[in-house]
Amino acid sequence: MRVAMARDERLEGTEAEAFLAGAVALSRDAVVSDMHFEFAVRALEAALAERPVLPAPTLAFDLAVLLSGERLQPVAAPTEDALKDALRQYEDHVLARLVSERRWTPLMEAVAASPKGLKAAAVGMTVAMVLQRVALVGGTGLSSGVVRRLAQKAPLEILDGGRAALHQPEVAARLADGLLLLARAARRSRELLSDAEIFVVENLAALKGLGPRVALAQLAEVAQAVDEKLPARLRGHAFEDGEAPTALEEDSAYPVGGFSSISTSGSLENLVTSELIYMEQGEAEHLRPDLFDVRFVENELLYYARDESVAVRKKRALVLVFDGSLARARVLDGGERYQRLVWALGSVTALVRKLSQWLDTEALRFELVFPSQKGEQPLAEERGVVELLLREYRERGQLDVMDAPDTLGAVERARDVHGGRARVMLFAARMPSGLEGPAAPDAILELGGPRPQVHWHDAAAPAHEAPKDALEAWAGTTKQLLDGLLTRRR
Repeated sequence: MRVAMARDERLEGTEAEAFLAGAVALSRDAVVSDMHFEFAVRALEAALAERPVLPAPTLAFDLAVLLSGERLQPVAAPTEDALKDALRQYEDHVLARLVSERRWTPLMEAVAASPKGLKAAAVGMTVAMVLQRVALVGGTGLSSGVVRRLAQKAPLEILDGGRAALHQPEVAARLADGLLLLARAARRSRELLSDAEIFVVENLAALKGLGPRVALAQLAEVAQAVDEKLPARLRGHAFEDGEAPTALEEDSAYPVGGFSSISTSGSLENLVTSELIYMEQGEAEHLRPDLFDVRFVENELLYYARDESVAVRKKRALVLVFDGSLARARVLDGGERYQRLVWALGSVTALVRKLSQWLDTEALRFELVFPSQKGEQPLAEERGVVELLLREYRERGQLDVMDAPDTLGAVERARDVHGGRARVMLFAARMPSGLEGPAAPDAILELGGPRPQVHWHDAAAPAHEAPKDALEAWAGTTKQLLDGLLTRRR
């Protein structure tokens, strides 16, 4: 007898306890030790806090073990054929795919690096985000009180009760339906993990509420989607801003041209080997000092001298100014999933990543400037999320996020500090006044409409065709900005 799962079914009392115990019995290693069990229960509580309806709590228990770096042990095959088939599909299309994803290892490292008190929350967050990624609807709701009562029992007691519950047709059918829902949704998804899960887990301690977590996840998803639409290889380019010395602390320790001459000063490692001929063999008390000692005292020993020239590389500077009018772009157009401002900041993230990947041998520097408006910072929340998303580049010293009194001052400062050689791009909801003529930035990207418009101060800028959807529009705009950056000369 099969019981079709309702879209949002909520269980209470003994029925909920039997269902949850059955889910524990289907998990592979969650009840091996009290430590694993307690951690898995807390992960399930965190998952239910993010998503009150779950298709199968078994996923939370399994991920709690897998993300802790442990292996899943085989589970005793259920007696019900339908449940056995559902469990096999769940193993093949969910668990096997998760551990084979290229982002699985970074996700495990992010969970391992999380503070001890947030590890379970990180696992629960991952469960909720995976279910959202596979666009799964429906499931079974459980109250937190049921989960807390479960945590007070001994793991082996719950395991015995769960095995008995699996013989109940209603419990077995409900678990089978949940596992099948999850397996089918995973089978329809191109990937089960994205950059969003990794960034959220890495910055879980800094994200104090649901709003910042959602914003960071959406920015990461948009940046990944736009990045995948951009070319994988760099086209030929001509523009450069000059040359910069290498970032080596001591250039002499990393010679550019090898040995260039012979000198009478240097270290013993660079001693000319023929100088050793002046050492005499024999009893030290009769032969000291020998000629080698005399030449050493008189500074007449010969050493190889390093080429002390400084290695240089091409230098580029890109200044991105985010006008306060972008606050008006916090709108969601019909049929779209993300706000215009999320698309803009996600595309900026993709642009930074792609340029850093293409120009990894150059002295590339980014400056993200957020001007104030009437003494206030209208994009303070977005700025904080962008700082988290681009933390890797900030830690390298390759990117700075800074304030400015106003938009015009931000553009003029970029010209003055970089001697007029930096690329300056302005992001605004509308074309700001006072930025005409020599004060105009190289490019202005307007977000006043549902599709971005780029205005280059160069007639040779590439044309931008009418896009079909938001992803195509922003991917094309980002590519246009990249082409303009790499091909235009001042």
